[in-house]
Amino acid sequence: MDTLDPKTLPKTIKARVPHQANAILDKAHSQFQIGCEQPLPSETERMPQPLLDKLWIKMSEMYGHRWTSNFGVSADMSHSWATVLKGITGKQIANGLNVLVEKGDEFDWPPPANVFRAMCLQVPGLPSEAQAWDEARSGKYSHEAVKIAAEATSTFDLHAGSSNDKALRQRFERNYAIVVRRAQTGQPLEGRIAHGIGHDSTRPREQVQLEHSRKEAEALVIAQGIPANPQSARAMLLAKLGIRRDTHV
Repeated sequence: MDTLDPKTLPKTIKARVPHQANAILDKAHSQFQIGCEQPLPSETERMPQPLLDKLWIKMSEMYGHRWTSNFGVSADMSHSWATVLKGITGKQIANGLNVLVEKGDEFDWPPPANVFRAMCLQVPGLPSEAQAWDEARSGKYSHEAVKIAAEATSTFDLHAGSSNDKALRQRFERNYAIVVRRAQTGQPLEGRIAHGIGHDSTRPREQVQLEHSRKEAEALVIAQGIPANPQSARAMLLAKLGIRRDTHV
């Protein structure tokens, strides 16, 4: 059997890596190290640890063993609560705790994280979506947010339209949701709302023109000092004509 004689084998030639390739490899290596040192996106999309710690303390004080036995003694950033409450501020956490105290009879045990998040985002005095719809239709607003959403939708359409108009209701609900979101995040309620599908561009031209004419008529009435209330307007007219109300039938 033939054997290989090491002396007859060709000598190994040391590989030569071009200087440019070495530079590229060094750069890639350094970039990889920098990337590893930066927090992963999932780590930044959570509630900050200090705020989570404060929430844990408050919940432990309120619920005791019922909280710690379910969610642990100390706050853990890997817990689902840290993810669900992403973006919630300290002020909103305080609001959520106040709502939780007010609804103590409903929550003998700690609420789920998503339910508590909804409590944090509640704004005192804001009517429900259904109540806001009724107020917008009647023109009597219990909160400024309803008025702004109604004006963005079209007060003419709301007053003249049917309560069963699904497209109209969807327009209002969209606008109301935007204004409510502003209230929840502490932004000014006033501000332009981008038109969604189903606005003037998709409405009959006659309807848009009629609404425009109505707005001009309302502005003219206000400019002339005529009361908007029919009874007040009638009384003013009778007074100008010198007719006593008690003798006029």
